[in-house]
Amino acid sequence: MKKLLLLAAVVAAAIAGNAQDLQLTKSWEVAAPALANTRQGVALDGKFLINNKVEGMVYAYGQDGVNNFGVTEATAAWPAIAKDQAGNVIVRVDNSWPGNFLADTTVFKIFPAGGGDPIAVEANIFADFEAENGRMDYLGNAEGDLLTEGAIYLVTAKSTGVMRVPFVDGEIDVDHIALIPVDGATNFANTGAVVDVWEAADGTNHYLMYWRGNVHYDMTLNEDMDEFTATAITFPADAPRANLTGVRCFARDGKNYIAYSVKPEDRNYGDGFAIAELGAENVAFQVADTGKDLNNGGICVQWFDVDGDCFYQYAGANYIACYQFAGATTEHTYAVAGTPAKLFGMENDWDQIAAPEMTLTDEGIYVWSSEETELEAGNIEFKVVQDHAWDVCYPENNYVVPVETAGTYILVVGYNPENNEVSAELIAAAPKLYAIGEVNNNTWAPNVGVEMETEDGVVFTADVVLLRPAGVAPKVDDVEGVNYCYFSFATKLADSWEALAPYRIGAVSEATEDNPNADFRVYKTMMGMPLALTQGDHAFQLAEGTYTFTVDMEAMTLTIVGESFTGIENLTTGVKSVRYYNLQGIESATPFQGVNIVVKEMTDGSKSTSKVVR
Repeated sequence: MKKLLLLAAVVAAAIAGNAQDLQLTKSWEVAAPALANTRQGVALDGKFLINNKVEGMVYAYGQDGVNNFGVTEATAAWPAIAKDQAGNVIVRVDNSWPGNFLADTTVFKIFPAGGGDPIAVEANIFADFEAENGRMDYLGNAEGDLLTEGAIYLVTAKSTGVMRVPFVDGEIDVDHIALIPVDGATNFANTGAVVDVWEAADGTNHYLMYWRGNVHYDMTLNEDMDEFTATAITFPADAPRANLTGVRCFARDGKNYIAYSVKPEDRNYGDGFAIAELGAENVAFQVADTGKDLNNGGICVQWFDVDGDCFYQYAGANYIACYQFAGATTEHTYAVAGTPAKLFGMENDWDQIAAPEMTLTDEGIYVWSSEETELEAGNIEFKVVQDHAWDVCYPENNYVVPVETAGTYILVVGYNPENNEVSAELIAAAPKLYAIGEVNNNTWAPNVGVEMETEDGVVFTADVVLLRPAGVAPKVDDVEGVNYCYFSFATKLADSWEALAPYRIGAVSEATEDNPNADFRVYKTMMGMPLALTQGDHAFQLAEGTYTFTVDMEAMTLTIVGESFTGIENLTTGVKSVRYYNLQGIESATPFQGVNIVVKEMTDGSKSTSKVVR
């Protein structure tokens, strides 16, 4: 593709004699594809997206040329494409003719704003409105967020109203498709009619209805969503509108504007355009026709769109241009994309769309830190990408961070936009230790544990309460009459016992006929003594009570201090009830998160109080 770059300082040519209260500067221009394959486009994240119906692709056109945006796999479909107010992109992919939406088939694909695979949408839209069925060539921008709650609005060649097609969680809510009458508009049934949702200056949604006809309408929808009110749009007399497909309303600086094609003096379809305030007698900004004829084999389109501080023009099969509003500064985003994907919180390596964004500090430096991630020995590679695109990225070659030994790490990345310098630091994650099992009202689970405190990463401590969980049969020592709880330790938690196995730490104990699991029972005489630990899944057994666990990971020992509820010396005394209080004095039958005051009432009538951190 031949690329035509214009200097940012070149101000777009304006027709003399018209008052200009908007100033735009052309930033760049690139050649456009053939209209037979495309015909419609929208601006998003600094690019102009076009759906190519022949190649089954959506392409993103920018200052540095064209890049692939996504695959539709629809090679005979309509080239319709739009976006919703959350930045999701919706394209039409059904291959029907004349496009009547009367088949149970995939009719749209939604490309999520955050990246990822497109979502196929299947529905028979006109099942209950067959009289409204008719050809429909284009899509208008959608309302809300189609992946949570939103809607598209359709007009066909047979429409007597506007069809509202609601979306819930990325699927069409077929039970609530509705035909909405329009008060104040007539003769709008047209194959190229578009209802485009836009946010007006007062923050409310308006609905622009337009086509290659003589009258366009600015519409509002009542609260019950059962009637549109339409107001005909007039255009300045000294800049007459051309009969081209493609009109755009937008709000800026508290005013509502409309962008449209201007009819040249010597023919019907040129590439000049104007922007006027809605209802104004004069244009606010105008670009002169260059002599190009946009009548390409009977296909006459010129699309406009606004994205942030940029205004985009798609002049038929000729070019795509980007203008910047005067005084606007482009606020770029920066993200970190690389490999391995899990370090960057992504499913796929080098996914620039899903790459996590960096945060701008008060010092003007962008920073990003990964979550704690388990890595194998090898290399981390990444780049800092601007605006989630490879057009601008740093450094020139991949930034490589070696991982000398397998372990859990945090990657910290910095980027200085003043000199484009990238820095990175790989930090070994602080070691952790969890008490797992029947500890602090927990039950056995591989992903549940009490995180122990440490100052040096070697010695870990935790104040705990051992209490046999409700509904779990008591484990009573026949000799001492003590109810025992089970616990052990792990250096990380996992979603399955198989995944947790390499991180389990337990007792050193031999399996016997009476104790096949090699569980290690801790008696009162062992309190305060270092008990041996080893890698493995052998559990400890300890009487119900309140304790302090101290684990020395270098010596591989466990030391326990505290007392059981029964006191062991008084074998007839047990726990009658346990209540928990937070520091505000609120009572609960189960522990609070944080500091707990634990009050135990014994069967002999005595009470004990202890403080436990959960």
